[in-house]
Amino acid sequence: MRVWRNHSSGWVYGRGLVAMAAVVLGLGYATAVENERFPYTTVGEACAPWDGPAIQLHFSSAPLKCGKGDVVELTVSFWRELPLHDDQTFTLDRNSKWGGASYCKGGEQPCERATSGSIHIEKFTQSKSASGSYELVFPKLGRVAGTFHADWCHVRVLCG
Repeated sequence: MRVWRNHSSGWVYGRGLVAMAAVVLGLGYATAVENERFPYTTVGEACAPWDGPAIQLHFSSAPLKCGKGDVVELTVSFWRELPLHDDQTFTLDRNSKWGGASYCKGGEQPCERATSGSIHIEKFTQSKSASGSYELVFPKLGRVAGTFHADWCHVRVLCG
């Protein structure tokens, strides 16, 4: 069986028994935030590098359809300090343990990891939506900042 696994360095193709399986349970589409570099955002369940639970925000300059041909350019992953909740701020530096952020130009590898920044979750409703703001610094991309409103991608994710 062929599977895709999300690791901290990006997406890696692998083979094996089910390490992570996704079954689309419903349709979800990102809503755009005008005047943003990455105006389309979705949120959903994912797997941490050690196959524990995680939440990911996916950002793009093009509409997102919850994995159906999406070009994800910016990903913010939350592995610790779960469950997420309203009015929560994450500070990112080289020693951060809560998760991280990566940028993949055009959705392609190689990707680069953010070296500093912050993500503020203003409002979070499990299985529904997330909104907030971010400011991230990448070695090549530089500084990106913006706001987001992400609809939940209803995809079943099995980790482990």
